[in-house]
Amino acid sequence: MAAPARAAEGEQAKAAAPAEKSEAPAKDEKSDFGHGGQFGLRAGIVLGYRMVLRYDSSPYCAPPKAEKSPADQQKFCGYGAPPAVDLGLSFGVLDFLEPFAWARFGLGADTNSDTNPLVLVGAGVRLYTMSDAVFKIFIEPAVAFQFESGRGSADWQTNNPNYSKDFVLHLAAGPQIDFHENFGLYVTGGISMGVVRALASSFDLNIGLQGRLP
Repeated sequence: MAAPARAAEGEQAKAAAPAEKSEAPAKDEKSDFGHGGQFGLRAGIVLGYRMVLRYDSSPYCAPPKAEKSPADQQKFCGYGAPPAVDLGLSFGVLDFLEPFAWARFGLGADTNSDTNPLVLVGAGVRLYTMSDAVFKIFIEPAVAFQFESGRGSADWQTNNPNYSKDFVLHLAAGPQIDFHENFGLYVTGGISMGVVRALASSFDLNIGLQGRLP
């Protein structure tokens, strides 16, 4: 009688094992790539093309011609902007909502307008789609003030150019790939437009890296 009883107990144990296994919670292997609750620091290189429609008091946007009066100098210009470094310090309020402080520093003077290297300081926000995925798209509206002064070259002073602090509107969009919960690569295309010194637009390509903690 003992042997049949042990056999019956073994069969009951085998039947119970799958049930116990099925009750165990499945381990979630998926990582969350949302930025909510994380501080971020990003740095990028910006390449751009600048288009300028001058006011009469705007800095010249091309080397002035000595035979022309200040009022007759070139009014509309297009040229490659000096490269710049773009920096941002952010915090993810929510996975899809990431406000940031922003600065951009030119790596060379703008010789077309006789202007010292670019200095922009401002703030904005990144709004993400698919915010918890590895690959995400974002839009980036921002505003900034532009602070650099003129270089003071004599030929560029004939109209007493206005180098007042400028107000800049910025809008960009692009993809981001987060290789890790604390690290990602992004590319943006966008436009930055100043309205005080001149109607000046820069069409920008920005390639950068973002690190985040915790």
